Amino acid sequence: MRELKQSLSETLRAVGRGQQVRVTVRGRAIADIVPAGAAQMDDPLRELVAGGRVVAPSRARPSRAPRLVKARRSASALVLSDREAER
Repeated sequence: MRELKQSLSETLRAVGRGQQVRVTVRGRAIADIVPAGAAQMDDPLRELVAGGRVVAPSRARPSRAPRLVKARRSASALVLSDREAER
């Protein structure tokens, strides 16, 4: 708990990146600090991160998917032109 008090800002940034922080007192777990809105289904993943078996992402997921751009030509036409160019 002393370490948490000393590095609260850093700890909250880590939680904001998706990491889970376990708070202990004399080696006994008393609380988990998790990202806001985290689903219960994420618990197995958090356990893997806490155990060092999985690395948490370095940045948060985007809030929405990227916008699709309309192409002038179809994908198959682009592939065919690339093949022709390689010959």
